Amino acid sequence: MYFSDSEGNKVEPAQLGIEHEAIDGAYDVTIFEDLGNGQTKLTFIGNEPMESAKNSGQMEGWNQILDKLAAVIAGLVQAK
Repeated sequence: MYFSDSEGNKVEPAQLGIEHEAIDGAYDVTIFEDLGNGQTKLTFIGNEPMESAKNSGQMEGWNQILDKLAAVIAGLVQAK
């Protein structure tokens, strides 16, 4: 896992005022399951409890990632 700027370039945590140890070894898991009929189930397993993720802003980050993913997928569907 790493931080990036709006163009996807890797940004060191220290540049954002975050200690590297805060994310070192932290992994999230995203599982995509084909349900058929053009439907996909997404399961997201974060690296910290939900309440902690809400308080730290991590949940907001997850939602931003999922919103961006939805936009990319919508663009791909329109391009067909």
